[in-house]
Amino acid sequence: MIAKLRGKLHEKKPNYIILDVNGIFFEISISLNCFTSLPDLNSELIISTYTIVREDGISIYGFLNDDEKRLFLLLNSVSKVGPKLALSILSTCEIVKLKSAIKNRDINLIATAPGVGKKTAERIILELRDKIEEFEVVMDADTGGLDDDIISALVNLGYKKVDALSALKRLDDRYKTFEERLREALKLLNKL
Repeated sequence: MIAKLRGKLHEKKPNYIILDVNGIFFEISISLNCFTSLPDLNSELIISTYTIVREDGISIYGFLNDDEKRLFLLLNSVSKVGPKLALSILSTCEIVKLKSAIKNRDINLIATAPGVGKKTAERIILELRDKIEEFEVVMDADTGGLDDDIISALVNLGYKKVDALSALKRLDDRYKTFEERLREALKLLNKL
């Protein structure tokens, strides 16, 4: 499996890029949202990838961030939703709007993607509604720096990661240091 590729952006189109990795040119399918965030041609680019090997060829799908890749994999896990349809959905909806549509059962928003009808949108909602909450925990876990240390400390103290994340979200911004944030998070968790 190819997890990431680093190289120069040789060509970019709304549905794919060609990445020059030391003289080997990879064609990588991307979403329209990914396309709008790409740097200029000949810029160095690191892109997360998902590779599918079939008897008729190899397909590489690219993502500028891990959240888009995770959502792509979730969509791809839905029955009758393949990688091309998953990419079509990601091209039509931003990650936040798509998550909201799944949680709120907004069939119409999901059905706006090319190739997605009402039945497919219903299936996506049915199969992913519970998984979206887990996805959000993973996304929120990528907070970085200080909050990661606080989450780790709270988990080591026996709290659930979901509860630790919830407590950190509710913290006032005036708490800046590790000690202040940990103390206030503990106060919130003890009220549960």
